[in-house]
Amino acid sequence: MPGFADEDELYRYIGGIFETALADPELEPKLRATGLVLRQQCTDPESALVIDLPGGAVWRGSDPGAPAAHATMTMATQTANAYWQGAVNLTFAMARGRVTVDGTVTKLLQLAPLAKRLFPVYVERLRADGRDDLLVAP
Repeated sequence: MPGFADEDELYRYIGGIFETALADPELEPKLRATGLVLRQQCTDPESALVIDLPGGAVWRGSDPGAPAAHATMTMATQTANAYWQGAVNLTFAMARGRVTVDGTVTKLLQLAPLAKRLFPVYVERLRADGRDDLLVAP
């Protein structure tokens, strides 16, 4: 399963879908209302994002100005890539230890139904960039 090369790719693709969603007049108020600041921590390679939904901003995890997260989801970049394409069941991945969550799980659960609406946006971004190497077979 393909993953990202570095934190810049994680930011471009996963961070990018949140930037797009925060610019959407229908999704933006719902995302902000979760009150969640989420850290997406990845391995293989080590990289991270901080998604500040109430503040409407996405930060590289290496940025010292990023806000403190309420919850951290940790997974390999391959799992993150597949998850945002709708190919990973989060509950099963957590049960199998492929995804770990630390912090405020209730706020994270509020995000789950909204996240599903971002899957096609993510896939389209990969296709638009010619990143068929990152597409997961349905």
